[in-house]
Amino acid sequence: MITAFASPSTYVQDDQLLTHAAPYIAPFGDHGMLLTDDNVWQLVGATFYQNLTDAGLTIAHVTFNGESSPEEIDRIKAIGERTAAKFVMALGGGKTNDTTKAVGDALGIPVVIVPTLASNDSPCTRLSVIYSPAGEFMTYRFYDKNPDLVLVDDAVIAGAPVRFLVDGIADALSTNVEAQTIARARTTTLLPLHTHQTAAGLALAEKCEELLFTYGEQAVAAANQHVVTPALSHIIEANILLSGVGAESSGLAAAHSFQNGLTALSGDVHKLSHGQKVAFGTLLNLTLTGASDAEFARYLDFENRLGLPTTLSALHLDSVSDDDLLKVAKLTVQDGETIHNMGFPVTARAVFAAMKATDRHSRRLQGFG
Repeated sequence: MITAFASPSTYVQDDQLLTHAAPYIAPFGDHGMLLTDDNVWQLVGATFYQNLTDAGLTIAHVTFNGESSPEEIDRIKAIGERTAAKFVMALGGGKTNDTTKAVGDALGIPVVIVPTLASNDSPCTRLSVIYSPAGEFMTYRFYDKNPDLVLVDDAVIAGAPVRFLVDGIADALSTNVEAQTIARARTTTLLPLHTHQTAAGLALAEKCEELLFTYGEQAVAAANQHVVTPALSHIIEANILLSGVGAESSGLAAAHSFQNGLTALSGDVHKLSHGQKVAFGTLLNLTLTGASDAEFARYLDFENRLGLPTTLSALHLDSVSDDDLLKVAKLTVQDGETIHNMGFPVTARAVFAAMKATDRHSRRLQGFG
């Protein structure tokens, strides 16, 4: 059995890191590109750019137009060719990061990711989600390596609206639930060539969950006040590094397939974030694997304390028909979905039953009847 583990070459995290980040970037060369949208540029980008140029780096500031589309990737690639960039750096959210990874791969130059949110675990992974210029999902693009450098400034993360941190906690909470599902089933991870978990990958998923339950609520309190505390630093690491590496090297199962399955429907459910949808998916994963009442309640209580969706009503699906829920279930089990890593056959009928049972059990435990 072939096992594999992947991670960024270097991960650095600190309070006020962007004020002294140049020494970590300089080994890649003295000239590169900084990709950021207008909003992030105004908030932190201009100051970061000045810090880098004051340190002797030549940086081409490239404005990101908002979509990680093939057209945008080609446009920025051409700028990189014209300026002979030796590295490309993202400062921003998921689509900025995804575009930067694609550009770096196309140019064959190092990729530096500087996330401004801890809302998901994409900064450390070796894939991009590619959209059309109109924002429609097109495909996933996988790369031969993870980013060369990830720089995380705790103060920048703390300055963002707290809902983004909570979204990241929700996404990270699924990491160990899905990883343990894969471990029991002895199925494959997200890494290429159908490789299996290493003990290291599984350990990171477990540590991710440990930090979430230990420090999650303290971290949210700090983020509400936009201040950095040790608890917040632990949760930022869990959301970005441990969840990203843990999920990629340990695998996904039902929680993320359910999130994808929701695209079968239109409506208010899509006003919710990725993490909010995955929160219910985590409970669904527990139901499908036969978790005990006590285990289910542990995750449910944690999600409720953070205000995450734990019922179909909270997903804006309370008025959806059973026929529509079955559409979600069918898309959740489509070919290629990670729910087929569960270690046993999972049908649309089983997912439909789990959705109904998860909702009913969750409502009962919360006293909703």
